Amino acid sequence: MSLATTIRTLQRGASCCVGRDLSIRVHYWGADRKHPGTPIHKHSFFEICYVIDGTGLYSENNEDFLLEKGTFFLSRPHHLHRIHKGNNLFLFWVAFEIEKENTSEKQQLLFEKLAIEDSIYIPNSEDNATVLLWKSLMQHAEQTSSADILNTLGVSLILSLQSLFCGIEDDQRPKPSYDKGRKIVEEAQRFIKDNLDQPLSLNDVACFFHISPRHLSRLFSETVGIPYTYYVRHERIREATKKIRSTSHSIQSIADECGFTSVHYFCRVFLQETSITPAEYRRRNQV
Repeated sequence: MSLATTIRTLQRGASCCVGRDLSIRVHYWGADRKHPGTPIHKHSFFEICYVIDGTGLYSENNEDFLLEKGTFFLSRPHHLHRIHKGNNLFLFWVAFEIEKENTSEKQQLLFEKLAIEDSIYIPNSEDNATVLLWKSLMQHAEQTSSADILNTLGVSLILSLQSLFCGIEDDQRPKPSYDKGRKIVEEAQRFIKDNLDQPLSLNDVACFFHISPRHLSRLFSETVGIPYTYYVRHERIREATKKIRSTSHSIQSIADECGFTSVHYFCRVFLQETSITPAEYRRRNQV
C-alpha cells in the first residue's frame, strides 16, 4: 500500500479519536517522504510533526530549529511558523483539537498546558515509545485495520505526544487501588479457582507466590476473614455444587475434579457445608 493510501485509510478510521472523558477532532494525518516545506502561516489547532529522515528547518517566533532524524516539533495554536530548507525531509504529522463539549475539564487542562508549552522541539527521540506508537498506527492503517483499532491507537498517540512535550503530572500516574497484601490474596484466589483439582496445600500455594506459608495464612485471615484451609474447602464445595447442578458426572468424578482425596471425604465435607448429601443435592436441583 502506498503512503498516500495509508494516510487516507488513517483519515477515515481515526478522524475523531475518542477516549475516556476525551474527544479529539483530527483535522488531518499526514506523511511525506520529501516534504516540500510551507510558507509562514498559523493554525487555530495543534500540529505535531516527527522527522523520520532527512533534514530541514522549522521556524517559529524568529527562531530556527534544526530538523533531523528523530526530531519531534510542536506548532501551537495561533503561532506563526514554517518548515523550509528541506533535504529529503520525511515527515509524519497530525493536526488536531479537543472537542471541549465531550471532554472533561481534567483532560482539557492537559491540552491547555500544551498550548502554552515553551518546549516545542525534542530532538534525538528515535527510541522514544511515542515513535513506536506512531509507527504502529501507520502499520495498522497500512494493513487496513478496523476503525476501532485506529481510533484507540490514535487517541493513545495524541495523549502520548501531549505527555512527551509537557511531562506527566503526579495525578496522571497509575495508582494502586489496593495494597500489596490484598493484591496477593486476589491473585491467590484466582489461582485456587483455576486449580481446584490440585492439592492446593498452603505450602505449595505460598511457594508459587514466593512468600512464606505463615504470611499467606495471615493475609487470608485478615483480608478474607476465614483461614486459608477453610477458604479452599469452601471453593471446592462451591465448584462441586455447580458441577452437580450442571453436569451428569458421577459423584466420584466430581469429587476427583474438585480435588477431594476420596469420595467418602467429599461427601462428609459436602454434608458439613450444605447440610445435605451430594446425592440429595442433585435430586433437589435436577432440571
